[in-house]
Order: sequence, then structure tokens, then C-alpha cells
Amino acid sequence: MRRLFPDTLLTRSILMMAAALVLAQFIAILSFKLIAENLFTAMQRSAQIEASIRVLDLASRSADISSFSDEVISLEGVQFVRMHTQSHVDADSELGGEIRAKWVTPAGGMGPVSGFLIGHMSRTAPRGPGSGPGAGEPMGDFPPGQEGLQGAGAEMPKPWRSGRFENSHGFPSQLLIVALEFQDGHWANVLVASNPMSGPPIVPFIFMLSLSLLGVGTAAALAARWLYKPLNNLASASMALERGEKHTPLPVSGPRDVRNVMQAFNAMATRLESTLQSQQDVLVAIGHDLRTPLTALRIRAAMIEDGVEREKVERSLDQLQSLTEAALQAGTHNLHTEDKEVLELGALTESLCEDLRDIHLPVTCEDTPGQFLVAGWSDDLTRALRNIIENAVRYGERARVRLRAEDGFYLVEIDDDGPGVPDADKEVIFGPLVRLEKSRNKDTGGHGLGLHIARNAVVAHGGQITLENRPEGGLRVSVALPAYAP
Repeated sequence: MRRLFPDTLLTRSILMMAAALVLAQFIAILSFKLIAENLFTAMQRSAQIEASIRVLDLASRSADISSFSDEVISLEGVQFVRMHTQSHVDADSELGGEIRAKWVTPAGGMGPVSGFLIGHMSRTAPRGPGSGPGAGEPMGDFPPGQEGLQGAGAEMPKPWRSGRFENSHGFPSQLLIVALEFQDGHWANVLVASNPMSGPPIVPFIFMLSLSLLGVGTAAALAARWLYKPLNNLASASMALERGEKHTPLPVSGPRDVRNVMQAFNAMATRLESTLQSQQDVLVAIGHDLRTPLTALRIRAAMIEDGVEREKVERSLDQLQSLTEAALQAGTHNLHTEDKEVLELGALTESLCEDLRDIHLPVTCEDTPGQFLVAGWSDDLTRALRNIIENAVRYGERARVRLRAEDGFYLVEIDDDGPGVPDADKEVIFGPLVRLEKSRNKDTGGHGLGLHIARNAVVAHGGQITLENRPEGGLRVSVALPAYAP
């Protein structure tokens, strides 16, 4: 996810708005379904009451159970009729009581009907077509020409059953049985239900809401990509400029305010590069021009007859030349115009340690099995590591160097046996011309530029330098550089 959308305030705002819209539509779907279900249930209940009353009216007007069974199956809401020697209903249900209260008995009485019950199917009643003895009470005799079960038209998709069943829209439909006892002792058990195919169009509504949810999510994702692709390019260019890489003007795209920012950044980066290049040219010129008077001063110093005085002048000239070279290094290490190259960090470190041992510095380097490939500038990395190792020898008597890999980085660790660095000074020490006199020997020399140059070079390679006081004594300087990924 983080690769697709940068973690910014605007990204979170858009995603929160999209999430709120999705949640609102989800709640709308649930609310509509609940309302529609309640409405559909009320419609079903009303239809069942009307159908049951029509059955009762027809029964009161019929001549006998035979004529009733022929006519009742054509009534709206009647699904099946079964004639039997017993009722399929044990007692009136709540809805049955409501129907009994609403039905007005005709003036002529109930006709051939001696009584009735309205409710749900009894557990001991016969179930389904063709049920016979063993499924409840015996079927008994029926009037001539009548079948035990009649249905409206062809065979129904759902058999006679009690309880609830689901209609095509997923809503429950309560089945009622109107059990009528005729004067001849037989019962006509009529299954009543409203039309199971009717009801609110919930499926198209849910389908349209689902499409809108998908549309909202897709639009939010595209908007975030459209807004943040130029911002991501801007962030990458800023980090590259901070590392000292040459700036390539960004293509201006995105909303108007983002385009304004990118244009301002391009202008700022161009001006910054021009300024730094001018400063670099000035420093190079100064360094070049200083060599001539320094050479002349050395010639004059050699002509001083007093050996003590000559030695003092030459020492001052050495310090001046060393300071000049260090300042030039600090001011001209970045703003590279050439591309980085792939370097083998292990070979570079071992070669550097060997060169330092050749000038009799106490430096050891552990063997580094395998390859440690990094992308960078060889001169800058060599200068940075050399400054750190020489610093360790100067203030900590010796330097022990080793390499290891950790979480996509290669670490060069330099240990010394010095007094370490106070925690409060671990950041201060990287400043230019900073020497911690309380913990360092004043007579060891140095201008306070070594670690400053080293840190700038490491940061330009996308790495970092950390200082750690070892429990057994001494300081550990860790240089972390990102591993090369082709």
C-alpha cells in the first residue's frame, strides 16, 4: 500500500472520505434491506389475511366440501387444498386470531362449515402429496371424484410444508393453513400464502449500490494516484538533491498548486546548483592560488638560519596547508556530475586498511566473505572511511574494522580503544571545525573537519553514521550504506 500511495495528510483525507462513503452506502444497503423486509412482511401478512377471509367467505357459500374444494383452488393466495379426516392445525395462531376477529360471519351463518382453525401445520399432520398411514392419521374416505391433494395448475416448485420459506428476493413468507370442518366430518385444509414472487425490487437496488461502491473506490484510488504521483516525484527529487546528485528538471504535472510547487522547486534546484558550483569554483581557485604563496613561504622558511625558528615557521605552514586542503575537501565533496558506479565495499575497505598499515598505522581489518556491493563514488567513500579510521587511530590508539550485512544495508564498523564520546556530543561532533577537547587529546592535531566530511559523503550515498560507546570501552563508529539493488 505504501508503494501505491505516499503516507501524507492529503492521502489520508481522501482515503478517509472514500471509507466514509463506502460505510454510508453499506449502512444504506442494510437500512433498505431492513425496511424492505418489514414492508414486505406487512404486505405478505395483509395478503394472507385477505386470502384467508376469501376462503372463509367461499366456504360459507359452498354447498358441500366437494364443491368448495373445486372452487377454492382458484382463489388468489391459495396454494394447495387437502381433504382429510382431521385438521392439520392444532390451534389458532396469532394471525389466525386476527383473521377470526376481522371476518364478518354472513347473515345466513357458516353454511356447511361447522368450525374452522387458522394457524400452522400440526406436527402429526400428513406432509406432502401421497402421504398415507404412518405419516399421521389415516387418510379416510373422501367424496367421490375428489383427490386427497389438489394444487393450482402444474406441480408447484415448493411442496406442502409448515413454517417459513424464502421467496425469490430473500424475504420470508409465512404460510398459513385454513382448516375448515364440514358437517359431514371431513376437514378441508387450505394452504394460504401471498404471491412469493412479489415484493420490493431489493436485488436491483443492492446491485446498483454495489456498483456505486465499486465506482467510489475506483475513483478514490485514481484520484489519489493522480494527486500523489507528482508529489512522490518531487519527494524523490528532493532526496536526490540532498544526497548531492545532479538535479534533472521534473516534468510539471498534476493540479495547479502542485504544478506551481514543482516549477518553484525546479527553479530553486537550478539556482542552488549554480550557487554551489560557483562556490566550488571559488574554493578550487583559492586552493590553487594559495599553493603559490605557500611554496614561496616554504622557500623563505628554509633560508632561516635559526633552526628553532625555522621549525616553528615550517610547522605553521604545514598546519595552514593541511587546513586549506581539508576545507577544500569539505566544500567540494558533493554536487557530482558523474553517475554512481557499483563498488565492492569489502575490497575498497581492505585496500584502504592496507594503505594505512603501510604508513605504520595500527589498523586491522577482518576478512569479509562474499560480496558487499554498493552504488557510489569511490573517492568520496574512500575519503570518508579514511577520515573515520584515522580519527579512531588519532584519538583511540588503534582501529579495528569489520563489515557485516543487516536489513538491506552494509555496515562498516570501526572500533577504537579511546575514551568514547559523551551522549550529548554525539551529534555535535559532526559539525565543521568541532573538536571535543574534554575527551580528546589537544596534542593529537586535526582541524575538526574529518567527521564532518565523512558524514556528508555517507549521507550523499543514502547512508548514515552512528556513534556508540562500547561497554568494554572505546568508541564504535558504524557506517551504514544501502546494498546495491540492480
